[in-house]
Amino acid sequence: MIVTAANIYVVPCGNRRGVILELETDAGISGIGEAGIGYGAGTMAAAEMVREMVQRFVLGNDPGPVELIWHTIYDNGFWTKGGGAISYAGLSAIDHALWDIKGRALGVPVHSLFGGPFTDSLETYANGWWIGCDTPQEYAVAAARTATRGFRGLKLYPLGVADSVMVVKHPVRRSVERAREQLIVDRCEAIREAIGPDVEIMLDFGGGLTMDLLVPLIARLEPLDICFIEEPVDPGLPDVFSQVARTTRIPLAAGERYYGRAGFRKAFMAGGMAIAQPDICNTGGFSEGLKIAADAELHNMRVAPHNYGSTLATAIAAQFSAAIPNFMVLEVFPDFEDEPGYNPLVDAPLERTIIDGRMPVPTGPGLGVTLDREAIAPHLFARLEP
Repeated sequence: MIVTAANIYVVPCGNRRGVILELETDAGISGIGEAGIGYGAGTMAAAEMVREMVQRFVLGNDPGPVELIWHTIYDNGFWTKGGGAISYAGLSAIDHALWDIKGRALGVPVHSLFGGPFTDSLETYANGWWIGCDTPQEYAVAAARTATRGFRGLKLYPLGVADSVMVVKHPVRRSVERAREQLIVDRCEAIREAIGPDVEIMLDFGGGLTMDLLVPLIARLEPLDICFIEEPVDPGLPDVFSQVARTTRIPLAAGERYYGRAGFRKAFMAGGMAIAQPDICNTGGFSEGLKIAADAELHNMRVAPHNYGSTLATAIAAQFSAAIPNFMVLEVFPDFEDEPGYNPLVDAPLERTIIDGRMPVPTGPGLGVTLDREAIAPHLFARLEP
């Protein structure tokens, strides 16, 4: 088999953007992947990175030796060594598409290529349920409504401010006003009262506070039985992360902004992390994600994959989640379809399959989903041929 062409799409989809790669082969088998820069700055840079990597290292080659292709790009891309979000997102999209081709060629799901599945359904937690909320009462009503749908975990950004453009605006200069500190606590207390003791609350701080503000706030939240606090400090400060861990019994989580094994190694070695959250769309794909999960297991950690991309990203995360022994829970946006500008992007989004907070593990070949041609056609960024 030879890779004969590639299509790259940049697809607006709800409150994010999908940077999608499709690799075509002379055997009539195609594979798809996603570069996980769907929010924040860098979407078009990621699309261009995918274009250059595919043009230089993938077109005209056999898609079979996936690890060889990964390392060829890593060793010859120069900026990939020790690289960040853009380079690793490009690697991720290519890696997904190559494994998808292999799974489709063999007629098996991607997770089976890695020895899976460990389960036939995945525990999920809901994000996005809070969109449009501001007051504690609004959060409480939305949380209770989501919990009644069977979700046993709810995540929110308690430091955030509702924003018409960014959806949620994180703190700047690592601080919030004193008045907002009380609002943060009031929101979380209202949620806990509304959902009772059996539904988990996950908090994402987005690396938003300095220690003098962070430590007292976490102490006030401890009685609410918080499942984990994600990114309590800037992810570039792993030593500070470990300092925070020594001040609280709430488990700390991170991984959305760590890239590759090297990025996670620094965080693991610093200590303090209890739950690893690699995003398989920006940390190097399956090839690297499996190694990160194995390293997390050696550090006695479970893995709760970060997932904030298109519906294709969810399908990718599901394959990864089914293939690792230390899987904890998968992040999903159950109301993705209600976001303005939603694009299904794939033929059968897995978000629609969730029942009582659990997602069935896909059993179809490859990633188990195919692109919705009509939905993505207007968003072609580049078509590449040798």
